[in-house]
Amino acid sequence: MNLSAPLSNSSPKATHVAIILLPRFTLLGPGCIVDTLRLANRVAGRDLYGWSVVGLEPTVISSSHVALNADRTIDDVASLTPDAVIVCGGLDGHRYVNRRVLAWLRDLDIRGAITCAVSTGVWSLAKARLLDGRRCAVHWDDIPSFSVRFPLVDIRRDIFAQDGRRLTCSGGTAVIDMMLHLLKLQHGKALADDVAELLIHGTRAGADEQRRGADAEPSVPRPLRRAIALMQDHVEPTLSIDALAARLGLSTRRLERLFGGAFGMPPKRYYDLIRLHRARKLLVETDLPITEIALRCGYLSPTQFSARFRKSFGLSPRRQRQEGLLS
Repeated sequence: MNLSAPLSNSSPKATHVAIILLPRFTLLGPGCIVDTLRLANRVAGRDLYGWSVVGLEPTVISSSHVALNADRTIDDVASLTPDAVIVCGGLDGHRYVNRRVLAWLRDLDIRGAITCAVSTGVWSLAKARLLDGRRCAVHWDDIPSFSVRFPLVDIRRDIFAQDGRRLTCSGGTAVIDMMLHLLKLQHGKALADDVAELLIHGTRAGADEQRRGADAEPSVPRPLRRAIALMQDHVEPTLSIDALAARLGLSTRRLERLFGGAFGMPPKRYYDLIRLHRARKLLVETDLPITEIALRCGYLSPTQFSARFRKSFGLSPRRQRQEGLLS
C-alpha cells in the first residue's frame, strides 16, 4: 500500500485544516501547526492551506494558562468539512475525551479526512477507535497508561508516526516534524525543506526515537544516563542495584557515588521515585486496581506501596485517584 497516496494533494484548492484544542492543551502544538502552514503558503506564493480553530468552549485555556479564542465550538461544526483535523492535547488529555469530538472525528474519517493528533490528543483518536491496529506515536511518559487503555494500538516511541491517513506525534517540537512530513507528502520535499529552513529546524525522520529524562541532558555523565534508562525500562520486574551496576560495568559503590553527586540521593531512592511517578500516572489515567498498579510498578506489598506513595506525594494512592489531576 502506498502510504503517501491518501495524503497527496495535487488540487489547486487549499487544504483546510481544523485544529481542535482540548482543555489544558500545550501551547506549542497549535503554534507550530499554524506557523508551519503559514510558511508553506509563503513559500508557495499562494494559499496551500487554510485553518480553523475548534474548541469545546469559545475560549480554551492552555496548560500555561494562556487563553485562545476558538473560531467555533464543537457544537457548531456541522457546516465545517475540513480536509484534515488535528487534535491538540496537553496536561491530563485523557480526561478531556469528549463524545461530540469523537463523533465528529468518526464522521470526518468516513468522509476521507486526514486525522492527526498531537501529544495527548492521541487519546481522542484511540477512543474513537481510529487507531486500532495502527501505528501511533505516544509520548514516552504516557505509554504505560495508554497501552493499558488501548491494547489494540501499535504504540511507537517514534517522534511521529504515519499509518495511512493517520498522523500522530509525541508532542513538543515533534509537531513541526509531523507537519513537515505532511507538507512533503502533499507538496514535495523541496517545499518542506524550504519551510524547515525558515523555521530554523533540522529535518528528523518519524522513526527517530524520543529522548527520555536525563538522556536529553548532556551534562549528566553517560553512565548515569544509561542507569536511568535501565531503571525506566525495568519498572517491573525491577533490577537490584548490584545488577544495575554490573550491567553498566561499574561497582555498586561507584554507582552510588555518581547518583549522590548528581542528585543528592542513592540510586535506590531515585529508582523508587521513577516507579512511584509511573504508579501515579496509572492511578490517574487508568482503571487498574491499586493492588495491580503496585505490582506493575515493582511493589510486592500494597502496604509498602501505599506508604512509599504517601511519603513522596503527601496523599494515599486512593486519594490521588479521587483527586485526579496531575500538575
